[in-house]
Amino acid sequence: MRRNIVWRGALLALALTLLAGCGAPSGPSGSGSGAENLTLLTIGTADSGGTMYQAGSAIAQVITQEDSSIKINISASSGSNQNVRLLDSGEVDLALVSGDVAYAALHGERDFQTPVEGLRAIAAVYSSVSSWTVLDGAAEQFVHDLAGSTVGVGPAGSSTELSAQAAAGALALEEQGTALRTCGLGVGAELLKEGEIAALHGFTGIPIPSIEALSQETACRVLLYTPEELQTILEENPVYYPAQIPAGTYEGQEEAIDTFGVKCLLCVREDMDDELAYQLARALWNAAGRMGDYQPALADMARDGFMDQQLTIPLHPGAERFYMELADL
Repeated sequence: MRRNIVWRGALLALALTLLAGCGAPSGPSGSGSGAENLTLLTIGTADSGGTMYQAGSAIAQVITQEDSSIKINISASSGSNQNVRLLDSGEVDLALVSGDVAYAALHGERDFQTPVEGLRAIAAVYSSVSSWTVLDGAAEQFVHDLAGSTVGVGPAGSSTELSAQAAAGALALEEQGTALRTCGLGVGAELLKEGEIAALHGFTGIPIPSIEALSQETACRVLLYTPEELQTILEENPVYYPAQIPAGTYEGQEEAIDTFGVKCLLCVREDMDDELAYQLARALWNAAGRMGDYQPALADMARDGFMDQQLTIPLHPGAERFYMELADL
């Protein structure tokens, strides 16, 4: 099926090129000159210590490779919450947003007092999973052992902080004196190394670049949730699902670790041109099988149904049309 779509995509790309010389519309951020219009887009990512920034860079590169009529610039941010606001205000055209934040934004929950009703998805691109990292010599074995400690929970307003609060709430950590300190994942890895925090929480694709680098320099390990704790977190936060950190993800990690996660989505505004949304979905689907070569977390995109099924917000109509056409082949 994938080869059929690649051939079909090539024919459509040729048709689009021919139409460009007949006055085809330019993209939202500008156009080139000559026979082919160039659509310029900006994608909102996150800080460089996490997976989201690297994933955004890979997505931008691959879409341009697959469709030369599109060029994408990278914009760093504090993460999902800010990306939603930047997208809603028109400051970016695409945004990587954790599925839990996307759901909250669409429905006007948590940090979003007013629903962002025009938020739509092009595709799911990787799974964000919860991981609490400590130095190997630490006494803690389980997340509940962090009671009374200071822990890093990601950038303020990020999905990493949101999911850390969900876990801490289910385990009553703050009631037991745990202090949740916001920090970027790159900065957090340094704070952990220097002993200024007892643990660093990540909620992004794995491996987390800053934690992977730290584990190669200093022995680290990931804390465990008990089955009962995971059940409580999932019951209190239905947007999350059971997940695992596979064995060997980090240096010295010999066993898989049970945790919880959510899909990270490539989001756009509902008013994006349908044909452009279709092109973006097609470019990502055509490249899905090699996305893991650019960033390991993006290997999820090659799984059947991962990109377009069981999302926390609706697909953009243009992207939905692409997936429906795939299903009909």
